[in-house]
Amino acid sequence: MRIVILIVVAVILLVGAGGGAWWFLMGPGAEKTEELISEINKPEPVFVPLHPVVISLIQEGEVTHHVTMQLTLQLHDTWDKDLTDRNMARLRDAFLHEMHGLYAMRMVREAGFESPLVKKRLIEICDRLLGEGVVAEILLRELERRQPNKA
Repeated sequence: MRIVILIVVAVILLVGAGGGAWWFLMGPGAEKTEELISEINKPEPVFVPLHPVVISLIQEGEVTHHVTMQLTLQLHDTWDKDLTDRNMARLRDAFLHEMHGLYAMRMVREAGFESPLVKKRLIEICDRLLGEGVVAEILLRELERRQPNKA
């Protein structure tokens, strides 16, 4: 009688384990399991601040404003930080060049200096200089806007 009970318990355990494996690996629970595993394995983002950038706004050959911007690069993980640090001078130069050109356009000035168009163009620069997908997001913040002294 003991052997029959042990065999029945073993069969119930095997069926339960098989059903659970099916549920979480191939059945309806598989999507949630994959999402949980990807969230657990997702690396922490790394934020790389750049020194503040001063852009002179020029209209009709005259400087109308000086805008100080703070840029922070959000990287997907720490592996790309070294690459970003090595190319920081090239990035800063390309950012300055692009922002001077963008901020000269009226539609960008009217949309705001932190507009999605500016972020999109700066991310394109990062993709070109660092490689596709190294930078996840660029955080822009206007620190100061002032008019130059009239002499």
